[in-house]
Amino acid sequence: MRATAASLVAATKNDVPRRRATCSHGVVTADHDVSPAYGADRLAAVYDALNTWGSSDEFYLRHLMPAASVLDLGCGMLCRARVAGHRGDLVGVDPAAGMLAVARAKRDDVAWLRARAQALDLGRTFELVTMTGHAFQELLDDDDVRAVLAAVHRHLVPGGRFVFETRNPAARAWQRWTPGQTRATVRSPAGDEVVVWHDLRRVRPPDLVDYVTTFHWRGTGYTVTSASTLRFVDPVWLNTLCTDAGLRVDGWYGDWDRSAVTATSPEIIVVAARV
Repeated sequence: MRATAASLVAATKNDVPRRRATCSHGVVTADHDVSPAYGADRLAAVYDALNTWGSSDEFYLRHLMPAASVLDLGCGMLCRARVAGHRGDLVGVDPAAGMLAVARAKRDDVAWLRARAQALDLGRTFELVTMTGHAFQELLDDDDVRAVLAAVHRHLVPGGRFVFETRNPAARAWQRWTPGQTRATVRSPAGDEVVVWHDLRRVRPPDLVDYVTTFHWRGTGYTVTSASTLRFVDPVWLNTLCTDAGLRVDGWYGDWDRSAVTATSPEIIVVAARV
C-alpha cells in the first residue's frame, strides 16, 4: 500500500464488480460490472485525493516512458505519463464511467475507452500493458484471470511487457483492514472533507477476502458504503497462470524497490513478456 490515505483506495480502486452501494439518502446505483464507489461521479472525483504520488507510480512510470505504445487496464498512470513528456500512443480502458469522466477531464490526448478487460479486443498491439492499483485482485477466479491474461497476450507485440501487482497473501494485509487502522480524511475537489475507512467482514479460504469501505462527507452527512471482495492469489499458482498464458515472467518483486519476494513482502510485482 501507499501512504495511509492512499492505501484505502489501493483496496477499493476498481473494486469487485456486481455490487450496489447504499447511502443515507437512498441508493447509489453502480454501472454494470463496476464498483459502485468509482462508478459514481462523486466518488470518482475523490480518487486523486486518496491516491497521492508514491513509489508504485515511480515504478510504473519507469516502464511507461520508454514504451512507444501503452495500454493501461484502468486509468491509473496515463495522465501522469503525458505530464512527464510521453509522446507516444496511450490508451486507457476502464469499466467505470465515473473514472473515465475524471480521466477525460484531465487529458484529451489519451484515448479513453469503456470496456471490461476480460473481453477486450482492440484489434491491435502495444509495447506495454499495465494494470495498476491492485486491480488484478478483482479477478476472483481462475477463469477471469485466464481471460484477462489472454487479452493481455493478444494486445502485446512479441516481447512486449505486461506489468501488474497483487498483494502478497503471506503478508495477510487484510488483518489491518479495520476502521481504527485505516481511517483517513481527505479533501474533495469541491473542498469537502471526506472520511474513508475499511471494515473487514470475512476471509473465505483459500484466497478471498470480503470487506466494506465507507465514504463519509462531513459537511453534508452523505455516506456511501461499498461491499467488495479481493482475491489474494498464491504466488506459485500466479506464475503458472502467467506461463500458461504465454507470458514469461522476467521480474518478480516483493516491493517497489525491486527487492525479492519474501514471507513479509507486501507485494508481488510482476513484469512479464509475451513469448
